Amino acid sequence: MPVRRWSKRSKRRSSAQSLVTPQDDGVHVYLFWSPNKERYLSHTAAERVTAEELCISAAEAVGITPLFHVLFALYDPMSCCWYSPNHVFHPNEGSCLILHFRMRFYFRNWHAFNDKEPDVCVGPLAAHCLAGTLTSPISSQQAKYDFVNELFPMEKLNSEEELSLFKNESLGMAMLHLMHLALQTGSTLQRVAKKTSFINCIPKSYAKHISEDKVLTKMRLRWMFERSMRTYQNNMEAKKPDVKEIICKYIYALECLAPRFGSETFAVRHLRLGGDDEHTSPDASRDGGAETVHELMVSANTGLQWREMMASEKKKSYHKNAKSNQWTPFCDFPGIIHIAISEANVCISTQDNKCMVEMSSSQEARSFISLLDGYYRLTVDAHHYLCHEVAPPRVLLSQANGLHGPIHDDFVLHKLKKEEAEEEACLVRWSVLNYHRLVLANGSMASHKLFCIQHKDSVFTLDGWQEKFSSVKELTNTLKDYILKSGTDSYTIKKCCRPRQGELSNLLVKRRGIDGSASTRTLSPNKLELCFQIKYKDLILVRSHLGFGTRTHIYSAHLQVGQVVAEQEDDLNGDKYKKIQVVLKVLEQSHEDITSAFFEMASLMSQVSHNHLVFVHGLSVNGSENIMVEEFVEFGPLDVFLCREKAKLTPRWKFIVAKQLANALNYLATKGVTHGNVCGRNVLVARRGLEQGTSPLVKLSDPGIAVNILCQEERLERIPWIAPECVYSKAPVGIGADQWSFGVTLLEICNDGHLPMSDATLPEKERFYQQKGKLLEPSSRDLAVFINKCLSYEPLERPHFCSLLRDLIDIMIKSAASRYIPQRNTSSGSLHRLSQGNFGMVTLYMYDPANDGTGELVAVKSLKQENGPLPKYWLKEIETLKFFDHTNIVKYKGCCTEMGGQVVQLIMEFLPFGSLEKYLQKQEKSTSQCLLFAQQICQGMEYLHSKRYIHRDLAARNILVKNDSLVKIADFGLSKYIPENDTYYRVSEDGDSPVFWYALECLKLNKFSFRSDVWSFGVTLYEILTRCDPSQKMNVNVLISLLERWQRLPCPADCPSEVTNIMTSILEL
Repeated sequence: MPVRRWSKRSKRRSSAQSLVTPQDDGVHVYLFWSPNKERYLSHTAAERVTAEELCISAAEAVGITPLFHVLFALYDPMSCCWYSPNHVFHPNEGSCLILHFRMRFYFRNWHAFNDKEPDVCVGPLAAHCLAGTLTSPISSQQAKYDFVNELFPMEKLNSEEELSLFKNESLGMAMLHLMHLALQTGSTLQRVAKKTSFINCIPKSYAKHISEDKVLTKMRLRWMFERSMRTYQNNMEAKKPDVKEIICKYIYALECLAPRFGSETFAVRHLRLGGDDEHTSPDASRDGGAETVHELMVSANTGLQWREMMASEKKKSYHKNAKSNQWTPFCDFPGIIHIAISEANVCISTQDNKCMVEMSSSQEARSFISLLDGYYRLTVDAHHYLCHEVAPPRVLLSQANGLHGPIHDDFVLHKLKKEEAEEEACLVRWSVLNYHRLVLANGSMASHKLFCIQHKDSVFTLDGWQEKFSSVKELTNTLKDYILKSGTDSYTIKKCCRPRQGELSNLLVKRRGIDGSASTRTLSPNKLELCFQIKYKDLILVRSHLGFGTRTHIYSAHLQVGQVVAEQEDDLNGDKYKKIQVVLKVLEQSHEDITSAFFEMASLMSQVSHNHLVFVHGLSVNGSENIMVEEFVEFGPLDVFLCREKAKLTPRWKFIVAKQLANALNYLATKGVTHGNVCGRNVLVARRGLEQGTSPLVKLSDPGIAVNILCQEERLERIPWIAPECVYSKAPVGIGADQWSFGVTLLEICNDGHLPMSDATLPEKERFYQQKGKLLEPSSRDLAVFINKCLSYEPLERPHFCSLLRDLIDIMIKSAASRYIPQRNTSSGSLHRLSQGNFGMVTLYMYDPANDGTGELVAVKSLKQENGPLPKYWLKEIETLKFFDHTNIVKYKGCCTEMGGQVVQLIMEFLPFGSLEKYLQKQEKSTSQCLLFAQQICQGMEYLHSKRYIHRDLAARNILVKNDSLVKIADFGLSKYIPENDTYYRVSEDGDSPVFWYALECLKLNKFSFRSDVWSFGVTLYEILTRCDPSQKMNVNVLISLLERWQRLPCPADCPSEVTNIMTSILEL
């Protein structure tokens, strides 16, 4: 943006006088601080300007670097709304607009002073702490301004004690304020206090209260403050603190005073959560028809939360409400897939849920989604946007040209070394110091070379070259025909490395204890770790041969899943065993050489679970027969269904199917899994969706034999679904192959199951790829552009699946596709019992809303009927689980009741490998794998304690295994909430207790605290490292006696000394 558009104003007459607000037409941005004492930057030219351009100019004026300017935004104090980066201002409209340049995206505990909250850092290597930027003068001035003007959500003061504490804390912060000024000016506290009264450093409401006090009261307060000031002055002279330390303490005190400091709250007219029948009606009312409103809260550490409140409470939204109106988590930022907006209506889509809200205005709606969008880029993917309506122009520019953000040289070198093995590569990133410069890094030699690219007025020029380019992509493509010279060194460019989905760098803020590593860990195939080892005698062949797969025969069968109770025998015609229909894929005996690959594929697919993936039950081996058992899907392959029903299919039907397929592939991509065989034949139709009031449901089947194992003829046969780079390569396929296949399959859906290329001969197909041919485009221009992005012959230029899913939904909205989803009755079918304990049993169910066999597997926990009335702890476990949302805590799905509410069943996610105790007893696991499990348990417990809950039953038997790299904490029946001012909980009720895992104070005094959970973790760690070898049982008296004699558990074999020391420190009295 040209500097000529701006005029700088400094209207400050003195520190004690207020600023003169600009009256000229235009946009005036207020700065809390600048090095040359300027307070306003004014844009009065006739040209339009975006909010992002204003922010960049303001950031340059106050010295904020390109890495951290994304934390700031423009705020309108009159409308109390934030502007999205792409908002366009038109100064020639004859209006004067005053905006504040403020930090909007705030991460609590960036100073790491609070050991009860997770701290944060920039980048996975924690090399650059946020504190370096957040102690800048503009950030500290904003914090002071907010405190004095009370622009933060303050808790309601309900007693004289709380009011007195607030006053004392305010005076303490006023002292820190003056200390900060003294260090900045090199003066003493007494001299600073003469120019700046402490009255001007406390909240205005408190200052007003002091002004109304009696003269003697005010004199006594000033005398006490001056006495404290002398003490602090002596401490400053002795300890010599620096400016950063003081401002860190100031902001830490502000966080303690306002627990919701840094969060934003939005009142919404209507809220509807998809998939939750209790909250599907936005017009629900309570208490005789009183109007019900909702609030949404967004914070960096907890994501998106909501609560219900009465309209009469709306004006009190910044105060603590009753316990019944506690905040309920909806999702964290990594769980968001897409955000759509229409006027004031916002729809937030996650992997398995949806939140639809109506805001009070379209401006507030854009303010809300720009907040979610910004936090997503800060915590998940720095180069992705969730909603096009608020996408920052620079992010769009970077995505179109394959540009990286201002990443540091360490990350540049790391990425270039990964790419250098194939061919000479380059990388273009934004400068970390200059907002109008890019850097081209070439990695063809051991010491990479940097070339600068200037960006001015939408034109890009390489330093030392007069040629001008309209885009960086055009510049780098041109450079491929040249040799770059730097002194005696020569450099060539063959390809440009684009950002990858969710790539780790210093652009991301790492939230320790929240951003778990398990969610980003890739799955590894292991033929020994299947969901079920199915006995061949449980498979009953009931139908003829269905057809052929790739080197497989396909049969229909019934799988015997368990014995039924007596009253159900009549429904099953007297059969004592329940059966479900399945599909058998039998590997041809002539291909026994690929048995290992067949097992690996089955293992990989058994470790993933999604509504739009065909469920793999497991493997069965019968002599020389290797059989994969998977879910039966009623209406068969999608390509056949499209041809058969093409007269009945609507564009909306096809969009829904394409979206479901993209959802499944996006899920696989987040797990690091490449399918490798996406096509219409491999997508199965589970629900037709042709009847009135219904929608289709499709599921992606297993990929079959891996592409790199197929012969050349088999790979040519798969053209055009197979990606061009896979035809001649024997290397494992990358995620780009699925992106190509999805584009072809989408074209197949548009053409009702037929593609012209599919009927061509093998030489014709091969020639088509060699000539880089183009498939016939659909009539829709938007859809044609979308498909062409997928069908790029350069794999790195194909969009990520998160981008494909977002753009596909945008096309759906543009096409005016109906978003109405009908209400459906729910039903379920029991498959078999998973486990049984002292209080109840857990059963595997198929949750089937459409009652057509297309649902998902869930685990249902219920009490034994002979245990009598429903205990309080059972209902409490349900309420507790609803409150938690963490990668390493089992996910709550809902609950259901029977017999008039006398029987309540808890519905949870299904974790196929069962308890960690049995898993370790059966599987040979390395020490590093065991320590990974222990780390994840720590992360889950850290989250649990941050919510002030203690588990009280932490043991390996209560840890569930999802796959070989992810475990989750379960069984919260004994958990307790520790109030804010308490440190322990004394148990008074009777009941069975896991004494072997209890600390001494629990056994003797029935006192439970956070530390007692730490003890239980130590015992659980011992279990894990000994692979859950059964220990000798002891009664409680013997156990207490041993503990009092300082006898401890013996050191496990092969246990690293560092871990032994940790375990010893945990198990101290």
